[in-house]
Amino acid sequence: MEERQDIQNIFRNGSTWLRADFHLHTKADKEFVYDGDENDFIRLYIEQLKNQNIGLGIVTNHNKFDKGEFVALKKKARKEGIGLFAGVEFSLKEGIHILIIFDDEWYQGETDNITKFLENAFYGIPNYDKPNYPNSNFSLKDTVEALDKIGYEYFIILAHIDDLNGLCVELRGRTLEDFVKQEPFNKVLAVQKSRNLENYNRLCGWTNRKIACVEGSDNAHGGIEAIGNGRVAYVKVGDFNLEALKFALIDLENRVVQKDKPLIKNSYIKSIAFEGGKLNGIQLDLSPELNNLIGIRGSGKSSILEVLRYTLGISLTRTSADSDYKNELIQFILGSGGRSVVTVVNERDEEYRLEKIYGQKENIFDKNGVLQQCSIEAVFKQPIYFGQKDLSNKNTDFESDLMQRLIGNKLKPIQYKIEAKKREVENTILETKKLQSLKTLKDETELTIKNAQQQLKFFKEKGVEEKLKQQTLFDADVVKVEETRKTIKSFYNDIAEIIENYQHLFSQETIIGSEINKEIFENLAVLMDKLKVEFSKLKQINETSNIFLKDIDIIITEIADKKENLKEEFAKIKRELNSDTINPDTFLTLNRQISTSKLKLQEIEKSEKKREELQTALSQHLYDLNNLWLEEYRLLEQEATRINETDNSLQIELGFKEQRSKFIDKLKQTFRGTNIRESTYQQISDSYKDFIEIRNDQTALKNLLNETQLSEFYRRFRENYAELLTFKVENKVVINYNGKSLDKHSLGQRASALILFLLAQKDNDVLIIDQPEDDLDNQTIYEDVIKEIKKSKGNMQFIFATHNANIPVLGDSEKVMSCAFDDNNISVQSGAIDSPQIQKDIVNIMEGGDEAFNRRKNIYSIWNVEKGK
Repeated sequence: MEERQDIQNIFRNGSTWLRADFHLHTKADKEFVYDGDENDFIRLYIEQLKNQNIGLGIVTNHNKFDKGEFVALKKKARKEGIGLFAGVEFSLKEGIHILIIFDDEWYQGETDNITKFLENAFYGIPNYDKPNYPNSNFSLKDTVEALDKIGYEYFIILAHIDDLNGLCVELRGRTLEDFVKQEPFNKVLAVQKSRNLENYNRLCGWTNRKIACVEGSDNAHGGIEAIGNGRVAYVKVGDFNLEALKFALIDLENRVVQKDKPLIKNSYIKSIAFEGGKLNGIQLDLSPELNNLIGIRGSGKSSILEVLRYTLGISLTRTSADSDYKNELIQFILGSGGRSVVTVVNERDEEYRLEKIYGQKENIFDKNGVLQQCSIEAVFKQPIYFGQKDLSNKNTDFESDLMQRLIGNKLKPIQYKIEAKKREVENTILETKKLQSLKTLKDETELTIKNAQQQLKFFKEKGVEEKLKQQTLFDADVVKVEETRKTIKSFYNDIAEIIENYQHLFSQETIIGSEINKEIFENLAVLMDKLKVEFSKLKQINETSNIFLKDIDIIITEIADKKENLKEEFAKIKRELNSDTINPDTFLTLNRQISTSKLKLQEIEKSEKKREELQTALSQHLYDLNNLWLEEYRLLEQEATRINETDNSLQIELGFKEQRSKFIDKLKQTFRGTNIRESTYQQISDSYKDFIEIRNDQTALKNLLNETQLSEFYRRFRENYAELLTFKVENKVVINYNGKSLDKHSLGQRASALILFLLAQKDNDVLIIDQPEDDLDNQTIYEDVIKEIKKSKGNMQFIFATHNANIPVLGDSEKVMSCAFDDNNISVQSGAIDSPQIQKDIVNIMEGGDEAFNRRKNIYSIWNVEKGK
């Protein structure tokens, strides 16, 4: 159990690249040099492997296997995350040295079958494990027959083929060719220390297959210090078992590399953990390459993907299938207070932790646990996500949504500008509406003045104007002083607002740029200092506001006192004038009305000017908005061109504001009940690209609508002014596959085109699909999808929930998670495709018909499912 735990730690994130040394010698070899303490050998040997970053090694002593030493080395190595395999460097009858790698079963139990084999091969030959290592009695054919007779798994590597005792040195010409073409040579899976390309190509030509090239230290004389010297090779494995290593050598193009360890170039999701709910306590560690969630229907695969989507902040789109169900599923799985924690690694190899409690906003932490004040997209590129049935969706907006998903990150800057401009349009319309009754107000005010002037004629004829002139002037002066105070108060308020808005600019320290622009920023600092002086003057003016307002209040008091002192004199005049036909108070009231109305007219004129400015500003904002929509379209065009150039079978066709049905739907929704006919809506759509064009020119509209319809149209248009002017008529997006639009293809052809299209998008790092095989035939999966997935590994992460065994098996899945739903909870068994238990789960859960079985039988043939028990 402890050993399995060690394996789980090594392969926590699935199959991984390990430096492999296929030709190690130990102290059991007679040539090995070691002068240290006997008790230190195991520790020092494993430390050297670790220091050389060797994660997988084959112990191949000359014609010898020391079970006790090997078991001790293997146990110690496993604790350090290193896998060791038993082997021997075996001398064939022809003098050729081969490396035989054995399954653990060869030496486990009471019988050491490796030593038994050696004794048989060297029967009658003394000192066969001592230099100069005599040849055995066995040819390659004899060796294979003897090994097969014992019955356990093994394979062969040709040792140092271009050197002494190597195949290409010991044999020549026809003899070499015959040796390679014999059937037992099929057991040879690799060559070690291949240095002659011509020799290597001949071997591959004779066998009609590529043979893996591996490396090994092979320096017994150098002792421990020589381990790891020389050239290096890496293999990708997901478990320390012989089947995994055999498969790696067979699938050499994807699992064996020389010199440099392959690097992960894409950002990826490292893990997702759950607290509370149906997945409480479970953590799923993911591979940066291919991940598969498997299980019967209802086992929780889709649930995990939906929670992952939710935690990453990926919203369902307008074309997502079963949106309500998917959102309810998250609540069901997480439950109240449930938390999901996703660890991600971005393209700069920076690690972040995203924590989200159900119903709350996510928190983002860096690898040191420091809370980040930013959004997810600031630290991690949003994955492409398709939930169950999404790829087979035939919604008319699907293609447009697909483009948004694929290049959404590139569009976001321009979309932010569009939203900001829409707010400017809305705010301008709101400000304009506040001034929309100016004409009525102006007419009413002018009428008030005329009426008052008409009535004043009577008082003038009676001589009242002359006698009350002084009081009239006083009243007018009081109004002027009070209005002046209001204006000054407004002036100080505006200054205070400017100071508040820009205080931060003048409070910050000197702006310092990079060293390369030091002189430019020094000049900027001088300018800022000058501007600070001017800003301080504003603050000084603002500080005098209370003084000035108090002084004005004193003036208002003075004029009021003066009027009060003349109160009796005014009263006397009014008493003298008062009669049944003349009321002096009416005269004074009319004069006050004229004074205040004239001031009101001045304000209306200012507002009219402002309204004209707002109308001009609105026209400019709408022009800018249209250009931003066009800029967004140009970005779409660029991406479509890029995609079209890389994929001949699938082409994207675009049209600016050409999704006309959306415009017609909006017209019908807004002007329902106006008796406008269907054909007229179509004509309006043909005449105008959008509502902005209607605002700018109603000529065509007047020809299409009668007077009653036109009047109602204008009224509705004004009522919904902001909504209509900011309404975006969507761009047309049509995806053509083999010359026909997707909606003209069958579901299978459509799904095939879409998934291959998604796999071709090299700008996207993470692709998450729930059941990508839906509507795909197995031939398409095998011939097209699997090949593209394997080609994209290292540049894209795949996270698929699937029922189709072809994807994890033929796709050589780095990480497989087998899900089960029991006792109201989801359980998950994880491992690489190399894990015997995972292989057993795939066979038991995903077996599905003769056709699928035949496609994967070549891989299954090297799997021993019994080992998973």
